[in-house]
Amino acid sequence: MITPIEIVSEFCTAFDEDGGRPAIRRWFTPETVWTNVGISSTTGIDEAIGMVDELEKSMGIATVRIEMLSIAADGNRVLTERLDIFERADGSEIGRVSLMGIYEIEGERIVAWRDYVDVNAITKLAAG
Repeated sequence: MITPIEIVSEFCTAFDEDGGRPAIRRWFTPETVWTNVGISSTTGIDEAIGMVDELEKSMGIATVRIEMLSIAADGNRVLTERLDIFERADGSEIGRVSLMGIYEIEGERIVAWRDYVDVNAITKLAAG
């Protein structure tokens, strides 16, 4: 059986394809709650993809490349320290943020994903 760390690792590795849409479809459930604390929250696959679509329109983010700095599990919870690199469709970098995240796993699906990041860093990134 695949472990929670393996699920999160595979998800994060796959997230750079098509803005994360295939990864969201593969590992989210219709009830998955994805929260960027202090910034946004979605429930389910369609809302999550809608947020990705909006980020692409408003900020030009075509993909997010995730560099895993550290990962650990506590039962079905997986904690990550990551560097998320936001890129345009041409592959040029928009910016990068360091953050901590926690994923909650049920079976082989992500049922909750919370990221904690410096909101000021996101504001600067959004400002261009």
